[in-house]
Amino acid sequence: MSIGLAGLYEEIGQALTALRANAAFLLRKSGEAELQAAARDVETQGAAIDRRLRVLQHQLPADSADAAPAVQPMLHAALENWQDVPGVVSPPVLHVDPPALRLSRTMLETLCQLSCQALALSAGGPALRVSVLIDFQDSPHLCWSADNGAGLRLTARLPLGAEVA
Repeated sequence: MSIGLAGLYEEIGQALTALRANAAFLLRKSGEAELQAAARDVETQGAAIDRRLRVLQHQLPADSADAAPAVQPMLHAALENWQDVPGVVSPPVLHVDPPALRLSRTMLETLCQLSCQALALSAGGPALRVSVLIDFQDSPHLCWSADNGAGLRLTARLPLGAEVA
């Protein structure tokens, strides 16, 4: 099965995000200067790799199969990468409406980043619920929310225009 260049980029990017979250966890929990220095180095190298991957992604030809990926499987895969990160005790609950929603790669990357950051913020707490839905009132908007039921509630409302497929 071929995942395409954009899918490979996404897979590497999500694994890199989880690695950077581990480094951030080590920085918070460690009192040892050498361990903190190593964790900061992993964070710095991870950020550099992420920047290089973004440049590479924009230089590659667009793969028509990856132009508007499905939100549910891509967001699920992004959040699944976090299951082994220290502090994440419960897998997140994901709700996408409509279930077959497809968005541009740029919009989907934004959703993945928002969701992974929310999961990192809720680490150690109850399960995070991430919702993505389309609101057609006035003009189409993408509504994203993350809620852990224990005080963390994040929302974003993003204009869609021609993003929806």
